[in-house]
Amino acid sequence: MSKTPEKPEAQVQQEIQGEAGKLIVFDVRTLSQFKEKGPSVQVLSDIEAARIVLFTFKAGQQLQEHSTSSQILVQALHGHITFTAVGNSIEAQAGMVLQLEANVLHSVVAKTDAVMLVTMTPSPSHHSLDREVFQNTPPLVTRTTSD
Repeated sequence: MSKTPEKPEAQVQQEIQGEAGKLIVFDVRTLSQFKEKGPSVQVLSDIEAARIVLFTFKAGQQLQEHSTSSQILVQALHGHITFTAVGNSIEAQAGMVLQLEANVLHSVVAKTDAVMLVTMTPSPSHHSLDREVFQNTPPLVTRTTSD
């Protein structure tokens, strides 16, 4: 069963019905919104297998050290960020992908205006909602399986 909240066309560009289910296209270029105070955070999709979160930073903005109960894949889509985890700082720029295991402390600092896409596997809503950073941020798209 799929549930899609009301959304402007600029946010979810297309929903295409096919034999295997829906194909949903997100236009990250239109979704990326820079805020003066703190990074912009949008949960694009939250299904049992994964949660996809879009972060948009102005230069100098950051995410303080934190952890999540899911493994994460961090994709730098635009600009330059410093990603710090397990005593290492990685200078990530557009085109780079980082993988981090669950429950590992990490932080992010934007060196330039930057856009970052994070895929959390599985979605923390599937295994634990305790102390998850985005538990109160509604996704543009959700899907639950029917029993």
